[in-house]
Amino acid sequence: MANKHLKKVNNMPETPPEEPKRKKGPEKKKTPPSETGAPAAEKLSRRDIRGALIALGAALLLFAACIIIWLNESSFNTDDLTLSVSTEAVAEEEYIFDAGSGQVFAAVGDGLAVATSTGIELLDGEGNTVASTVTPMDSPAIAVCDSFAVFYDLGGTSITVVDLNGSIQTMTPADTIISLTVSESGYVTVTTEYTGYRALVEVYDPSLELVYQWYSSSAWVMSGLVSPDGKDLAVLSYTSSGSEVRLFDLSQSEQQAAFSVSDTILLDVHWFSSNRLCAISAEQVIYFDGNGQWQNTYDYGGQYLTGYAFGDGFLTLALSPYRAGTSSVLVSLDASGREQGQAELQSGIICLNASDSEILVLVSDSAILYSDSLEEKGRLTGLTGFKYAMLRSRGEAVLAASNYAEVYSF
Repeated sequence: MANKHLKKVNNMPETPPEEPKRKKGPEKKKTPPSETGAPAAEKLSRRDIRGALIALGAALLLFAACIIIWLNESSFNTDDLTLSVSTEAVAEEEYIFDAGSGQVFAAVGDGLAVATSTGIELLDGEGNTVASTVTPMDSPAIAVCDSFAVFYDLGGTSITVVDLNGSIQTMTPADTIISLTVSESGYVTVTTEYTGYRALVEVYDPSLELVYQWYSSSAWVMSGLVSPDGKDLAVLSYTSSGSEVRLFDLSQSEQQAAFSVSDTILLDVHWFSSNRLCAISAEQVIYFDGNGQWQNTYDYGGQYLTGYAFGDGFLTLALSPYRAGTSSVLVSLDASGREQGQAELQSGIICLNASDSEILVLVSDSAILYSDSLEEKGRLTGLTGFKYAMLRSRGEAVLAASNYAEVYSF
């Protein structure tokens, strides 16, 4: 974003010119006082104007001091104040990559992963292509952490792992891939079909060594995810009685606990910490602990869930009164399910992204930056053609279209 510089202009000379000497003449009579007793109006000298300005400045300083005292005494937290600035979007950098059908994107640290039906590509934080391979996939998908991306074919048998140094490794799944996740600490969990069982869940450590297997004989498994500390596994599954999150210690073979709900289909499960989780459904978010004990529930109040994103210790929901999501309400929830803030949008959301303590929303012609409590911090306008948005650690946003991405600052 270009910085605007204000140029100080002063048309007054530093030293006023000396007034010309006047010839002596007859003394003028003093103007008599007015009827009210006030002296007649006289022309103000520069000294009078300077004095008035000094007095005005002192009054303003006194007013500001009173405001600061009032803020301190009322325990008002000025750190929570944010200033939103609407700016015409001007790209600072542009990245180019191959286009293709079935295109998906994901953020890898400050880099960008791109997958299509014909291949995969990984760009670093400077926009350089560190890896690009031809890998045919029917349903391309990406799972990531800060250091590497896992490209896979959902419903197929192709898995390729690429890190930001350009190193490429391939994995051979046991059978057709049902789901694949990567934890914050880099543990890869692959759920596949497996003959004689409903599913097989395998966990690989960050070096891609197999460290855990669980064969499901009675439940249909949707996904698995390892905890942030790399010690526990949550497996989202379905039974004839409802949804269930099964909890495992990776150092033990037996299931440790479970959280079950009836008549509700859980869509996703997320670890906030080693002992705090939440599960998302189409009607509500349910919070529970590592022992399978219910903690809290946030209900959508009849609205439709149109999107969600996890940040550092919080969850952002996009809710709409309409299935199409032509207008939305953003809701931010902390790790215990307590509402932190709301924001209204009058247009549908193209992409919702969260990172650390900020939220980025891409709509049809704008990108909006929020704090984790949904206070607007900035807005870029005049945007068209983008379908993915990600936040980077330097306070920048990367917006991606079909064959290029652009970097913007708020």
